[in-house]
Amino acid sequence: MSTNKTISTFGLIAVALCVCAGSVAAQSEEEKNTAAVKRFYDEVMGKGNMKVIDELVADNFVDHYVPDPKMPGNKAGLNQTMSMFRTAFPDLQMTVEDVIAKGDKVWAYTTLRGTNKGEFMGMPATGKKVEVKGFDIVRFVNGKAVEHWGLNDDMTMMQQLGMIPMPGQEAMKK
Repeated sequence: MSTNKTISTFGLIAVALCVCAGSVAAQSEEEKNTAAVKRFYDEVMGKGNMKVIDELVADNFVDHYVPDPKMPGNKAGLNQTMSMFRTAFPDLQMTVEDVIAKGDKVWAYTTLRGTNKGEFMGMPATGKKVEVKGFDIVRFVNGKAVEHWGLNDDMTMMQQLGMIPMPGQEAMKK
């Protein structure tokens, strides 16, 4: 009787493992795309691993939001933009506040944090910390990003860097 219980227990464990393995293997495209966006934030933006761009981004990528108009809105421009941010903010980190995936698109609401220790868009380093909210929409085809739309609170970033006066600062200087 004890042997039958042992066999039954092992049988249940084996079935449970198969079910778990099947659910991992059956990860949806939405889950894979969400993981790719989070990996981009972590590996590229957070660690400066630009090689990951080739793994996650298609060659025909189109960026509809380019923070520096001198950079092209394609995969090469994305590399340049990320390199610029990593040089300007070497401690750059992205926090995903919320993420939603639907069909071939992933929406992410984020907070970017970093210390300006290098030139940024032609401006010298300020040594100041920034905390900027933004969102990204990324469209995927065959597991790779093919389009990006985004919006960041660039005004707040420039104010935090001291490049644009905060509301009320002009009146105080007079």
